[in-house]
Amino acid sequence: MSGVHQRRSVRKRVTQVIMVTNSITGEGFGRVGNLSMDGVMLIAGRPLVEEHYFQIAFTLNMPGQMPAKLEVGIQCLWCDAARTANTHWVGCKFIDISVQDQAQLKLWVDQAHD
Repeated sequence: MSGVHQRRSVRKRVTQVIMVTNSITGEGFGRVGNLSMDGVMLIAGRPLVEEHYFQIAFTLNMPGQMPAKLEVGIQCLWCDAARTANTHWVGCKFIDISVQDQAQLKLWVDQAHD
């Protein structure tokens, strides 16, 4: 992991499979490993370039509500190979998120249990 990055909020572990796509190309990025108000850790099938920016989309399912499709801009902070072949842990911070998507994310984070 390169550099030191401090988290501003607690990341919540994901208990469901949340697939992530590149909003520009439609390519699959992998899935969400954990999620917070400030960022996301992805479990990706390929490494992402540190300090690069991406536009991603994913859907959050919450009990008693319609699924919320979020589209956010992220910056890749670090990328490490996982023990499983062709798997990478990718730490990203949110750099662009709409007010509506931020509200949906807060609702999900508040309901998530560790």
